[in-house]
Amino acid sequence: MNIVVLVSHQLRHRYFINHLNTHFPLSAIIIEKFLYPPPYSFSKEEQLAWDWFFQRRKEYENKNMGTSDYLPAKNTPEVHRIPPGQLNSPGTINRIKAINPDLIVLFGTSRVRSELLKRYPGRIFNLHVGLTEYCRGSSCNFWPIYNECLEFMGATIHKVDEGIDTGEILLRESIDLSEEEDEQSLAGKTVILGTALMVKTIQKWKEGSLTPIPQTEKGKQYFMREFTPKAVLRVKRMVESGQLQSLIRARKQG
Repeated sequence: MNIVVLVSHQLRHRYFINHLNTHFPLSAIIIEKFLYPPPYSFSKEEQLAWDWFFQRRKEYENKNMGTSDYLPAKNTPEVHRIPPGQLNSPGTINRIKAINPDLIVLFGTSRVRSELLKRYPGRIFNLHVGLTEYCRGSSCNFWPIYNECLEFMGATIHKVDEGIDTGEILLRESIDLSEEEDEQSLAGKTVILGTALMVKTIQKWKEGSLTPIPQTEKGKQYFMREFTPKAVLRVKRMVESGQLQSLIRARKQG
């Protein structure tokens, strides 16, 4: 069984790889570097909020995901690093074709285009850190916090098609909430949950027991350009004012 993993380059993606590789031998890992566009802040407060958010994310992921490097691996797959936007380049496609994968698994990359979709129909699975019926696209473990809709914090494993997070659902689940949550633990839990769901999905795929579910509702599509210092500042204020904790308590009681 040849499994190729296509991911971005951050710690959360390494966590994803490490957990997959402790359950399955992987044929290859292709890492596409991802860079947020330089943020434009309209005030010093917005710039401070942006720095605050990413420093806290780094601290959370180092604490909760960094130890995955010590997991036992089934094998040592070949690793290829590609520049941003090169996922669908002829060189990357030829490399994937040479491996002849049975399954391609995605997390955090550029959008897969038609050549790969046509060559591996129904055999490309994506981890979406959100519930697709609520939001699709970028930063979907941020927008439910911003919109005060914590019931939509979760993860979805779906087949990849021509749309944006519109393919058949293979597994999905909401995260559990605790009183100690903050914006980073809420977002991080979607990665941790989604990784576990991908492992379960691959196991079911190997057994031939997957039951894909067509999506009947399309959530709002969010774009990378919408994730701005201004949006982050709103969440920072929610955290510092206690509003986020109040939302969590209300959700747990409800």
